[in-house]
Amino acid sequence: MSRTHTPSRRVVTPALAVAALLAGGCHYGAYFLRPARTPMLGLEVRMDASARRDCLVVMMPGMLNVPDDYFGRGFVADAVAASRRCDLVAIDSHWGYFEAGTLARRVGADVLRVAEARGYRHIWILGVSMGGLGAVMVAREHAARIDGLVLLGPFLGGDDLTRSIEDAGGLAAWVPDEHDRSRFRSEQVAVWDWLRVYATEPSRRPPLFVGAGVDDGVASGVRLLEPHLPPERHGVTEGGHDWDGLRILWRRLLVSPPWDPSEATPRIDR
Repeated sequence: MSRTHTPSRRVVTPALAVAALLAGGCHYGAYFLRPARTPMLGLEVRMDASARRDCLVVMMPGMLNVPDDYFGRGFVADAVAASRRCDLVAIDSHWGYFEAGTLARRVGADVLRVAEARGYRHIWILGVSMGGLGAVMVAREHAARIDGLVLLGPFLGGDDLTRSIEDAGGLAAWVPDEHDRSRFRSEQVAVWDWLRVYATEPSRRPPLFVGAGVDDGVASGVRLLEPHLPPERHGVTEGGHDWDGLRILWRRLLVSPPWDPSEATPRIDR
């Protein structure tokens, strides 16, 4: 991860500065050519320049996004305004790590392990779009290190996989078999095998908040999860798969952030 900063500032390493520039223009081809570098880079925000909090919110971007988008789209400012309980880090978990099959391993080594060494004892992960898939992949491999998950407009696998789960009787009834593993991407089947425990033994999983736009074409997985989550932990907003709608959901949750315990129940369904 990068070095530290106060809420009003951010650190961009030289390599990540190049990545951040991609967010501003025609970057489709360049995005997919980016290497899955070691260690994974990130933009870190500290609530206090002289000391770290014991809580960290890890932000994972979506496809064609970079960590800088969490700043430019207002997510970091919203989080800082809502609570100073946790420091923040937006990580550069781009497509190259998914393609290389190293995403969960690199986040574990370069983000979670480093965070623990720096004194963070409570870690939440926010994932948008493809970052939602990545967040679950990380939680699946490092569940003991994760206090909770927030998935906004998450892509959790293709519609053919979610339909297969629905055809099996829904998440509580579905059990993956070799037929599923041969038809669909193995990592997506593994993600749903982990998520289905929310339908059977939710106490074995960290708290999960999900939300999506009513016209979001890639978030069919949210509909599979909704019946198995407390009502305050799933939400919907107008619009489709866009930052503005996701920010509405984010700001709803930040009325009472789940990582900042208070008398108010955290909700994303307002």
